[in-house]
Amino acid sequence: MDLKFLHGRIATALVLFAFIAGVYGLIEYFRKHEISPSYWGVIVVGNLTAVGQGIIGLIMALGGASPTRDWVHILYGVVALMWIPLIHFFNRKRTGRSETLIVALVSLFECGIALRAIATA
Repeated sequence: MDLKFLHGRIATALVLFAFIAGVYGLIEYFRKHEISPSYWGVIVVGNLTAVGQGIIGLIMALGGASPTRDWVHILYGVVALMWIPLIHFFNRKRTGRSETLIVALVSLFECGIALRAIATA
């Protein structure tokens, strides 16, 4: 299987995953629920998807492949890897329902970042 094809499919999966995680988080927020362990699991799997995407991109870059807009694409990839660190940064002193909102918004932000990364590839 071609790495470029795999990189593209994982990018699409990351967009969908982050979007679903964000919408689910908003639903949980409006239902006045705190973050559940299963929702944290979804966020961790999404971040691992971004890590896998980055590893494949790194392998491609070391092999000589280059995105259309080199540094912009790489910058979006680095930001996509920061899904969980961003959540922890914004949720330093938050608990309960507000924490759910931050996780949902960061997930939707990650969806947008993944879309921009696809557009700059």
